[in-house]
Amino acid sequence: MENEKLFLALRAGARAIVNNKRLHGALYCWDIWGENGGPKEISYLEAATLLAETADKMEERPPEGEEDT
Repeated sequence: MENEKLFLALRAGARAIVNNKRLHGALYCWDIWGENGGPKEISYLEAATLLAETADKMEERPPEGEEDT
């Protein structure tokens, strides 16, 4: 996947969560039935923060194909 598109998708997801007041205080639950090791939960606002932080870290990396080898 192209870094620029991934960066934009992370930023868009974070912004959508923050701007949706209905999600404030809500939790995202994954694997509710425990089929993959048990339920996992994260608040949507915490997820938005992680998405934004990940996008910030991506911005600091060199573009694909220009990494030092």
